Amino acid sequence: MSEVTKSVGEGRQLVGLDTNVTTDRIVDGAVTTAKLADAGVTPPKTKTKAAVALADADAALTAAQMIDSGIFTITPTVARTLTTDTAANLVAAMSGYQVGTWFDIIIVCLAAFAVTLAGGAGVTITGNAAVNNSSGTWRARIDSASAVTLYRM
Repeated sequence: MSEVTKSVGEGRQLVGLDTNVTTDRIVDGAVTTAKLADAGVTPPKTKTKAAVALADADAALTAAQMIDSGIFTITPTVARTLTTDTAANLVAAMSGYQVGTWFDIIIVCLAAFAVTLAGGAGVTITGNAAVNNSSGTWRARIDSASAVTLYRM
């Protein structure tokens, strides 16, 4: 806006304002899409989760079970091994993932025998992989399209 002034003695006196309004482009009108936050916490889904009761046997945990349910209970009569799905399958099951996206899984062992978590192809387990008459929580973080790391918490 430009001001309209007139000289009065040694100073200037404001007489009025130019009230014409013009439309200007904000930046250049281009809209870009950005990730929610680089390296931000971006859970893949917000939904009700139900525990998966596992049989007293070694088991392969599917990507759908790990992401959609995330809680596993087992009452072993001997030591058991639970093997995760492959990293490729976990990544494929995570719609809209980005590197750094994560989800948690919990294993509840209801007896005094060790249940050990093992990684499928491309899945690395970091920290103690066994639970014995207790529970354990792991945070699964997508490292790339073919690699996932499960961190014991």
